[in-house]
Amino acid sequence: MVWLAFQTTVAQAQNHGYQATSSIDSVFTQLKHQLNHAEANNNTSAIVQSHISLADFYNHLGIQDEAIKHYHQALDLHTNKDTTLVYIGNKISAIHLALKQYKNASQYSKESLETAKLINFEKGKATSYALLGSVAEKETNYKLALQYQEQSLAIFKSLTDSTGLAYTYENLGSIYEDLEDYNNALLYFKTATDYAKHSPSDTKINIINNLGDAYRKMGQLNNALQFTQQALQMAKATNNIDQEESALKDLALIYAGMGDYQTAFNYMTTHARLNADEIEQKNADLVSSLQILYEVAERDAQVKLLNKQNEVNRIRQNIILLSCIFLILILVGWLVYFKKRKKQESKIKDYKHQLLQANLDKKTQEEAALKREVDIKMSALTNYSLHLAHKNKMIADISRTLTHLKDRNTVMIKSKLETVIKDINSDLSQEEEWTEFIGFFEQIHPNFFHSIKHDVTTELSASELRLCMLLRLNLSSKEIASILRITPDSVRIARYRLRKKLPIDSKDDLQTFILNL
Repeated sequence: MVWLAFQTTVAQAQNHGYQATSSIDSVFTQLKHQLNHAEANNNTSAIVQSHISLADFYNHLGIQDEAIKHYHQALDLHTNKDTTLVYIGNKISAIHLALKQYKNASQYSKESLETAKLINFEKGKATSYALLGSVAEKETNYKLALQYQEQSLAIFKSLTDSTGLAYTYENLGSIYEDLEDYNNALLYFKTATDYAKHSPSDTKINIINNLGDAYRKMGQLNNALQFTQQALQMAKATNNIDQEESALKDLALIYAGMGDYQTAFNYMTTHARLNADEIEQKNADLVSSLQILYEVAERDAQVKLLNKQNEVNRIRQNIILLSCIFLILILVGWLVYFKKRKKQESKIKDYKHQLLQANLDKKTQEEAALKREVDIKMSALTNYSLHLAHKNKMIADISRTLTHLKDRNTVMIKSKLETVIKDINSDLSQEEEWTEFIGFFEQIHPNFFHSIKHDVTTELSASELRLCMLLRLNLSSKEIASILRITPDSVRIARYRLRKKLPIDSKDDLQTFILNL
């Protein structure tokens, strides 16, 4: 009940930001009180449930290390092979999956799966298979990923679990999208939409966004535009900022694919602004949450410290009282006092260490905020590349128009037009914008050029370095061709020549190699 109350509190706090601090503080204090009460009564079952509730609480706030710690404390106490053990294992697996620790995620999912099989817990098995499928997908083992997701799907079908079916069909669609089998991807996404009628709104929006993205990758831009705009409207209506950002980014890509670079630029600018606002809000919320947890932990430490000090004072009084009665008792009392004082000092050091750890966690979150700032700069660099492509296209169109006009006029006009065409073509070949572009790029990837020059077998030309830079930005061949003013076939040839100069196996993907530098 406390955890359900916490979820309701967080949802309300999103609309009333000034109340979030006190609400989270209240829920956290209640959860800690439940844990202390369970420990005081030596109720193992209640202690386990309290640790799980605290772990869920930290996980919802995005503090994964504390969440994992409490899940493991629950595991240490809970030895029964039951649904609770499956739930904890799958939760730990999901956290490791989110942290890209795929080996650990796979290990906990498999352990949960074995327990679920042993006790015939069908929903637990379905969840474990789904997690294993997601791990396999992230490791690009798509055959194994499909097998696991199909097993999960079969169980959810037998349970007639519409929400589980929606998630699993979406996972299958995502795998086929990674495999570039967009027909199957669309089929699974559409099926997921049918089952998602009673699912949370963010699930529906995500599926519709995936439909639009699949149509875009198939080149069916009008269909893609329809679904992505629908997802954007739903995201705005439900105040789902993450889905709204995703829809804006996809719309920018769709309009870029249509050649409408101005609209694409506008959507990407809106996406960048919304992303910056969201990061700022999330950072503020996270800092507030950490501050609350820090203050609560500090208060607990102070209370414990005061209690220990009072205990020391009582011991001193007893020693003074006993010293008046008998000399031997004084000696015995002194030894007891000395040992307990050492123990109290050790505990005080532990509490101080906990406070230092809380400060360290806060700095870790600040580093995460800096990383998000780099992501914003990356988005700005992508916008700049779209602008560069649009500018090159515009100047090239003017050059072609002037070329056609020169044969229709007098010799004097023809001479003048040739001069203008020459100036425009000269402007197109200038390196100033590339120099500025490279400057932006090196701010975000300062070691990229050093790394790639260290790995090549033959020195790269300036054009090849530009190609490497655009590949590192994860641009498509069509987008690269537009920026470099060459044909997509020329891009493929350039990629082939570049592969020969890099230490890449024939089966490895060039863009994956560049992205991992």
